[in-house]
Amino acid sequence: MRLRTYGAVALVVVALSAVVFIGLGSPTSGTFTENWVSDTARENERNHHAVGASDGRDLVVAPVAEAGGDEAEYTDTSCTLARLAATNGSVAWRTSVPPDECFTHALTEPDIGDLDGNGNVSVVAATFGGDLVAYDARTGASEWSVPLVETAGERRSYGYGRPTIGELLPADGREVVVSDVNGNVVAVEADGNVAWRYSLSQAGMDGVTVSSRPLVGDVDGDGAAEVVVSSNDGVVVLDADGELLWERTLPASYLASGQADDDPQREIAVGYQTQVALLDGASGETEWSREADEAVRFREVADGDGDGAAELYVGYQNGTVGALDLATGRPEWTSTLASDSTVWAPTLGDGDGDGTDELFVPTQSGLVTAVDPADGSELAAYQREVPIWTHLTPADVDGDGRTEVFVRYGDGRVVSLTYDG
Repeated sequence: MRLRTYGAVALVVVALSAVVFIGLGSPTSGTFTENWVSDTARENERNHHAVGASDGRDLVVAPVAEAGGDEAEYTDTSCTLARLAATNGSVAWRTSVPPDECFTHALTEPDIGDLDGNGNVSVVAATFGGDLVAYDARTGASEWSVPLVETAGERRSYGYGRPTIGELLPADGREVVVSDVNGNVVAVEADGNVAWRYSLSQAGMDGVTVSSRPLVGDVDGDGAAEVVVSSNDGVVVLDADGELLWERTLPASYLASGQADDDPQREIAVGYQTQVALLDGASGETEWSREADEAVRFREVADGDGDGAAELYVGYQNGTVGALDLATGRPEWTSTLASDSTVWAPTLGDGDGDGTDELFVPTQSGLVTAVDPADGSELAAYQREVPIWTHLTPADVDGDGRTEVFVRYGDGRVVSLTYDG
């Protein structure tokens, strides 16, 4: 195992309503330790579907894709879903993908969970072959496969955003909800039976692109779970049976949900290009909307500063990361991590096990930074000279109370990092 440590410093600059921290790249209060780098390299730097990992299960699963162009010679493992050993990153099992279905989007980011409550864990991912597939996490064997679209005689679509495992229906077990890239949504029961299907075209959204994972949870405060799906044409909320509750013609490539106020329903944050808006989970009404200076990326809401109010953590295309007050949309702080590199959606986890979360932030240049979510100050940094194209995956895979950070690099490799504060 290779162990390397990395740190960062911050220079504080006060500006108007937000505090801006400019990283200088020298050690300060925290460090990253490189636990391992996986042996899953490919002859490209365009791998951009994130890693799946599960707390306490020693389970890390990475979609890996070759993308060598029309002249490349593919095997059935050039594109693969690989389970990596949490201790050293070695490949425990890998799935096969037909060579003619191997390209950048061959496999989505996977979700991981116990679907039927029997203690056996499944890994679910959508494929370019047009299926949602559940794999046995122990062996990689296929448990069931469901077409994303049922259209006889036509080429099936493929998934882009991660499937989501959640408690949707009253029946035993958990469901898996996924949308293909064209807005065809399917909910599948634990045994692989289709519960329902819905197309965004039913809400008048034709020719859409869906790139985000669906959200599954009670967003309207009625005690039952709903499904939230976003596209470049709008947002829909479906009830547990797949019936439309409301739709809004508001484009959204990024989704997050949280509690912004004292009413029972949650709010839904949506982002598209430079636009960020907050929608009421029960009605879809816009609570606030703001235009950012740069394109936005986000996926998590949390009370990172412990003040009792939730924040939305946002990465920007100009190399900055920031926190917005979820209730108002006002910036609380902004931190510059890189001057000329896109910042992808930040994620949260308790890296040092002290009971408070750090914010883990990737940039396209290959830089990973740990940031204090309370004020944006930089805590530690790690970098490979390989691009990153997606969010990081924090998970306490060994159950020791400390979150590991799994980084999906563009060359197909995965890096496991530990943060020490």
